[in-house]
Amino acid sequence: MKSVYKYRANLISKDKKTGEEFRQDTRSLLNSELYAAKFKMLNDPFEGAVELPKSDEHSSWVTPLKQDMYKSGIYSLAVPKKGEDFPNNELMWAHYANSHSGFCIEYNLNVLQEETKAKGFDLRNIIEIKYDNDRPEIIQEENIVMVQKKAWGTKSLVWNYENEIRLVFETDGVKSIKQGAIKSIYFGLNIGYDERRAIIDILKAKDVKFYQIEIIDNLYKLKAVEIDFNLDYEIVGTRHNNIVKNYTILYESNNKDENSLIDFIKMLRSKYPSSANFTVIDDLRAYSILDNYKPRASMTKEAIEIMSKHWIALSTFDAPDFVFMYPEK
Repeated sequence: MKSVYKYRANLISKDKKTGEEFRQDTRSLLNSELYAAKFKMLNDPFEGAVELPKSDEHSSWVTPLKQDMYKSGIYSLAVPKKGEDFPNNELMWAHYANSHSGFCIEYNLNVLQEETKAKGFDLRNIIEIKYDNDRPEIIQEENIVMVQKKAWGTKSLVWNYENEIRLVFETDGVKSIKQGAIKSIYFGLNIGYDERRAIIDILKAKDVKFYQIEIIDNLYKLKAVEIDFNLDYEIVGTRHNNIVKNYTILYESNNKDENSLIDFIKMLRSKYPSSANFTVIDDLRAYSILDNYKPRASMTKEAIEIMSKHWIALSTFDAPDFVFMYPEK
């Protein structure tokens, strides 16, 4: 199986008739659809910029080629470069996923290929992009597949960070894909809670895996943490008064991003009194420090480091829908 990736911005669109706002990328994803665009809609002004003969004597074969190019549809995908084991290209997340507010779809390319001709999935060609500073030339002896490989398969060197592969369809427009074509969804660092939740709720039953992109501490690197939906925990401390109940919770999941912590706090608030504060840690050493709390100026460097890494969230009774992340950082 070969994995290919599509970064999605997930911007808000508005229905022209009803005025209803929606996120087109989420809608397409949940409807198991992709959109093959005309080449003039793509963001490179040199799309299809091949060198064609300009003499009138060539019009008998050049004109049909041009007509075919204009009706074709293109769906651009990315392939991880050597050494990458997930879509961790910082520029791709910034340029095509709305600065991490969107998501990235992992497709099974083999399944997409099997879709050919089914349900209007008129896939004609799969092209791996070559990057060059010179435009390719077209000659009369080349057929349409060969021409497409040059026209749609050559871009200038400035685009090589995309490491692109393309599905070329006979026509542009919406294409339905079958179950199994989508393998995983990777959520950007800044994706909204509601957007992530909507995608998970629908696709969780379709054998799709979910990953959250996170930053590796002290490095210019990203990591992808699989969302395992583990909400196991242990109450390790309680301090109650007449007004507020205070719980210190040992959190046992590997998912420590804000959206996962919001899910966790929502679950806790469904079980415990509304007048409750939750202090969430992932290491018992942090509880010992909290239980004997001292001002930062009086803390050891080791204690400060433990607190900064392992006191991971706080939710207060007077702001029950809000999660304060990493209070000590």
